[in-house]
Amino acid sequence: MVNSQLRDLVKAVLFDEPIDLDPEVIELARLNKVLLHILRASNYDGELRSSQEDGLRRVVNVVAEVEDALGGIEHALIKLVKPVTYVPADVDVLVRRDQVLLAASRLVRLGYRVLLYEPYTITLVKNGINVDLYVHPSIANLVYARGEEFLKSRVKARYNGVEVISIDRDHEVVLTVLHAVYKEGIVTLNDVATVIRWLDDGVMRLCLRLRCVQVLELVLTTALLSIRGMINLPYKLPMGYWSSKLLSRVLSNGAYVPSILQGLKRVGDARSLGQLAIRITRISY
Repeated sequence: MVNSQLRDLVKAVLFDEPIDLDPEVIELARLNKVLLHILRASNYDGELRSSQEDGLRRVVNVVAEVEDALGGIEHALIKLVKPVTYVPADVDVLVRRDQVLLAASRLVRLGYRVLLYEPYTITLVKNGINVDLYVHPSIANLVYARGEEFLKSRVKARYNGVEVISIDRDHEVVLTVLHAVYKEGIVTLNDVATVIRWLDDGVMRLCLRLRCVQVLELVLTTALLSIRGMINLPYKLPMGYWSSKLLSRVLSNGAYVPSILQGLKRVGDARSLGQLAIRITRISY
């Protein structure tokens, strides 16, 4: 059953309606990745706001360092430039396949340490913040979108005062729904706000071309039901439904199918089993 606090939070983020910040609203905002947005909108002043602002400053510093380091490399920072303000858990970068090792080596020279090296992703860390270099958006080595498709949409953007190379709004919306449904299996209010505020004809045409209309419809339906107070956010897809949708996505495109071999290599290893346990129990990401 959806409580009134969630309905108020949805209206506050989507329609800029005022809201009272009680502990339950704050926790819902945190789970939905809109906490800093709602704290700023409500002119909240206190330790929680200071902590969120400090977290954002740390991310912005990393973004500036990464952007400077990747000069001359074909890349795009993704999932950062949004219509809502939030503190990202990490910094995600799409990089052209033949330049990803060069990108990683430049970051290593700046003090970043490689945490994970996979066929389509290299994860590095410095001062507690991860930087994920993606060749293709993927989950457990299963590709659900081609990186080059999004790199073609690169644009200059401003991220909290830092000039970065990002992707255009239409591609950001599409990547948002792909990431929410296929990678996370969870739709947050952050995702809903991105789709509702930036949806246009260009997004629809792009979804038709990339064959992701159904996942866009899923997020839009989730948005509508949350506005009407009929479902909770974050909304977690049932595990069976999520896994079948992901497998169907991979099998539906010949360019994605080769990643199945990479995914099979992960079956049964300790890290994959641990990640599966977390995925089953978590309610947000």
